[in-house]
This record gives sequence, structure tokens and C-alpha cells, in this order.
Amino acid sequence: MLDDQSRQLFQAWFQTELGKSLSELECSEIALEIDNAVGYYLVIQSPLKDIQLDQHRLRESILIVPELELGAPKNIVVAKANELPLESDGVDVHVLHHTLDLSSMPHDVIREAARTLLPSGKLIVIGFNPLSLWGIRRLFSKRIKAPWCGRFIGHKRLEDWLKVAGLTLEKKRFVQYEPPIHCAKWRQRCGWIGRLLNSGKMPFGGIYIMTATKQTRRYIPIKPSWKSARVRVPPFTKPAAKEIK
Repeated sequence: MLDDQSRQLFQAWFQTELGKSLSELECSEIALEIDNAVGYYLVIQSPLKDIQLDQHRLRESILIVPELELGAPKNIVVAKANELPLESDGVDVHVLHHTLDLSSMPHDVIREAARTLLPSGKLIVIGFNPLSLWGIRRLFSKRIKAPWCGRFIGHKRLEDWLKVAGLTLEKKRFVQYEPPIHCAKWRQRCGWIGRLLNSGKMPFGGIYIMTATKQTRRYIPIKPSWKSARVRVPPFTKPAAKEIK
């Protein structure tokens, strides 16, 4: 993480009116991504203490946190995002909910998450898009408040990191085209801006949701076909009577 204070700032910001509306939207979008996922383990990393991702078909869900906090659920594991105490090739779905926005080593976090995934396992990344109204708002904001204190990683740059980690991008969607205004009344008045940007399906949404799959190459051993050497053996002939004498 960048620091513990940034995480606490994000937790406090998600309790605001704008933060709650955004978290509800993001949780619903994540639920759509994991709706068809079937398996055993779902691993979640998020600055939220009580992220609600209950509508899934996976048997177990694990929440990774950097430190033990009051009010944390029972299914938590205290660990660093770039040093997970999980076996390789054991996780079916891994969710990074604004984890990269708070990480000082985001490429290491992706590499570690990819390590834990099963072959054909899914990695879902949710982050702030710098090429959006939210990114413009961040340029004119002090970096001491959430969410502007986080990293706004470009989706093109993130695609390169996923490829280096051995992941194949399946989906990339953008949501939250409305301007980041705290007052709900003014957000409704400025809603035409979001509808205009969303109608063109342009990559200018404030939040991107990227789903990648772990692809592993399967090698089929080819056995060498040894050809038996043909040795000519002269036929046995009966000795003549003269040779016996």
C-alpha cells in the first residue's frame, strides 16, 4: 500500500454519499463478472472492510487485508498484496478492487495475483480511469484526500502489465460517466454529460472493470519413434557332404 493513511482515507470516503453510490455500482458490476464463475476459492482485495460480494457460486471467499482492523469479518487473511500466503494455481477468481490505486508496486501485485490463479482462472481489476472526468478532477485536487490520493493507472498501461504476468484480457468495460459531484441533486442536473459520453461508448468512464484469464501452455510430450534397424542375416544352409568330411 502507499501508506495506511491512504487506506483509511479511502474507507472514510466510501462512507460518503458519492462513495456509497460508487461502491454499490462497483459491487453490482463485479457480481455480473463472477456470476458464471464456478469453483472453490474467491479472493478479494479491497480498501473496504465490508465489501458485499455474496451473490456467487464459489464455495469460499477470502478477504486479504494488510493489517487486522476492528469490525473485520471472519474470512480475512492478513498479508501484503505482493506477498500472498496462498499456494500457486489454487484460486478460481481474484478481485482487485482499487488495490492497484493504493499500491506502491502495482505490477508486483498483479504478478502475485496471477501466480495464485488456477489455469483458466479469472482476475478482475477495478480502478480509476485517468482519462475521464474523475481524472480531470484529480488534476485540480490536492492529493491528500481520497480518492485523489490514489494512483490513477491508465487502462492501456494496465493491459501491458497483465500481458507480462501471463494473463489474457477478456473484457474491458467503463462505468460511472457522471462527474464526481458529492451533491446528488447536482449530479442529476449534470447527468446529461454522463449520458452523452456513455452513448458513444467511449473509454472515458470514471471506473474501468477489466477481466483477464490465466492462460497456460500445455505441452504434449512427443515420444520419438525409434525405427528398428534392419540387419540382414544370411540364411543357414546345410553343409555339404564334402565339407563334413
